[in-house]
Amino acid sequence: MFLAVILYCSVITDLTSCDVMIRKNHLFETETKCEEQIKLVAQGLLTTGHYVKAKCFAFNPYGEEA
Repeated sequence: MFLAVILYCSVITDLTSCDVMIRKNHLFETETKCEEQIKLVAQGLLTTGHYVKAKCFAFNPYGEEA
């Protein structure tokens, strides 16, 4: 499972303008599906003038070792 996380900022030199978006209620089965989704969201934020860093993290919601 993969968790989508996006960091976006209004002003790149001002950390107080940054926020984090996490899709906590929807995990993706594959990294590819996760990346497809965060690219769409990141593109939307970029068009509004935000600085964006997006990444998919491997995540095991059950706490078991892989």
